[in-house]
Amino acid sequence: MAAASLMVHITEDHNEVLTYIYRAIARKKLSFSKNTLLHFDSHPDLLIPPNISASDVFVKEKLFSSISIENWIMPACYAGHISRIVWVKKEWSTQISDGEYIFAIGMDKDTSQIRCSSTEPYFVSELLYTPRDNLANIKDITLTVVTFDSSNSLQTMCEVLEELSDNSNIILDIDLDYFSTTNPFLSMYSEKQLDILATLYKFHEETTPELSAARRHKQLSMLSSTIKRLASQTSSASLSNSVEYSDPDSERLDLIRTLVTEEIESKGKVDPETLHEHGCTFDTCGLPHHISTEKEIDKHIADSVELLSRLKLKPRLITIAR
Repeated sequence: MAAASLMVHITEDHNEVLTYIYRAIARKKLSFSKNTLLHFDSHPDLLIPPNISASDVFVKEKLFSSISIENWIMPACYAGHISRIVWVKKEWSTQISDGEYIFAIGMDKDTSQIRCSSTEPYFVSELLYTPRDNLANIKDITLTVVTFDSSNSLQTMCEVLEELSDNSNIILDIDLDYFSTTNPFLSMYSEKQLDILATLYKFHEETTPELSAARRHKQLSMLSSTIKRLASQTSSASLSNSVEYSDPDSERLDLIRTLVTEEIESKGKVDPETLHEHGCTFDTCGLPHHISTEKEIDKHIADSVELLSRLKLKPRLITIAR
């Protein structure tokens, strides 16, 4: 492809790049199926929108209004547009370990929502796991995760990603937080609250993914309902005198009460849904946080440019999120 015809789109929110990917497909500038997403990011972005049915994926207006920065890729996989994802990350991103993962994405036969068969904690902890035999309209996905840091030289990275050189259906996607990223919750909560959230929302693996998912569902349901009930109290004083709720674990209940009390005392009120949503990010490892120096950023950029130059990629589309 001639350099003059290369499409490059820059967005603010990362999920906005999906609009340009779909537009390129509609204009036949990008293959309808079996595209590879080469994804430079501090975050996998591989969650699934919570309030969307599988059929809604094929209604663009519903799809684009449902996605956000953490969940825009998987709907495109279910639609068949992306079949291979290569997530290139830095050492501070630990949500998914390096390796190759092959799994199915499809419609859950019981709920009609999109789910996947990956047993990785990243997916199970978010209640996105469903056994393959309970999925319909299956698409097979290959996910490669590789950390580009001092332990992986440019030569090693080239060897790992060499096969991409002959791939003619590549979307090169770069989130600038790949070079430096912050966890916004570190500035929103006290150290005590962060410790409590990490304790309450920690994901516990069982002997099977089914048991892990069942325990996680029970855990999150209990936390959500208890936080909502305690948040309905009008003050921290009334909280301290509130009745014991359904949670039989008194220590856990005390932690939730302390969490909500501190939120009321620091902000004057508590939004239970937002607090619960933030708590869910403390499942396996929390969000990555690494503020790079200007010198580090320059090196990260130079290394990335050198890697892409050596691979001699010919992407059909480049998307960049600021």
